[in-house]
Amino acid sequence: MTKKSKVLRKLLESDDLIIAPGATTALFGRLVENAGFPVVYATGAGIANMNFCIPDYNLVTMSENLQIAKRINDAVGIPVIADVDDGYGAPINVYRTAKEYSKIGIAGIQMEDQQNPKRCGHFEDHIVIPIEDMVAKIKAAKDGSEDPDMVIIGRTDAISATGSFEEAIKRALAYSEAGADMIFIEAPKNIEEMAEIPKRINVPTILNMVEKGKTPMIPNDEIKKLGYKMVIYANATLKAQILGTERILEYLKNNGTTDGCDDELMVTSNKRHEILDKELYQNLIKKYE
Repeated sequence: MTKKSKVLRKLLESDDLIIAPGATTALFGRLVENAGFPVVYATGAGIANMNFCIPDYNLVTMSENLQIAKRINDAVGIPVIADVDDGYGAPINVYRTAKEYSKIGIAGIQMEDQQNPKRCGHFEDHIVIPIEDMVAKIKAAKDGSEDPDMVIIGRTDAISATGSFEEAIKRALAYSEAGADMIFIEAPKNIEEMAEIPKRINVPTILNMVEKGKTPMIPNDEIKKLGYKMVIYANATLKAQILGTERILEYLKNNGTTDGCDDELMVTSNKRHEILDKELYQNLIKKYE
């Protein structure tokens, strides 16, 4: 079987825009794959929200995130990119982070240059670490990975933290020079900045589409024309899950039953069993009886 990291690198060599929806659990990773998307983005913010009911403030540990990323990766056959926040410490901590994620077959890791406690890129009050500190972290990630093909993604939050687009470009170029395979400049404020990033960065670039966030929402075909290699919709699925759950709970509260909600407010039991490969496990039970 081809390593997922090699599959991801092959996708990066293609002319297609890679659309990577976020997943917070193994089940929703499976749904991303079933919908036909080529990559799953294991979102740090979403994992914190879904599994710990806390906001994205670097409160989830490396081992906690690693366990959930492994579950997502085990549930799908497509590459998984894992958000590893700031790498969980100093360069030596990043070394171990990369080692552990590569050992479970994660195709790529994305690490940002924020000071701890980091914040969601579309929050406020960001502080970035010195460029040389992030360069050291990227080098540590490259050295620590046991899979030479695991993609290292360097992210900078300098636009929000410093107010300077040029500072973000400066950092992005330093990170790619240090060995980052992809660059993620978070939260460009307008179309002009969005268009400038792929032109000035010498490795593939990522754009993050956050509904009502700091970056204008544009369709994927326009994102491709700008020159981006990947677009992530990190928490669209999470927000849909919250809304769907609120709606079914409201229906139950108002009607005293969930009867009549199939294919309206929830999937049918048969569909659920199909997603979860129930028939496979039924056959295994029979095989070993």
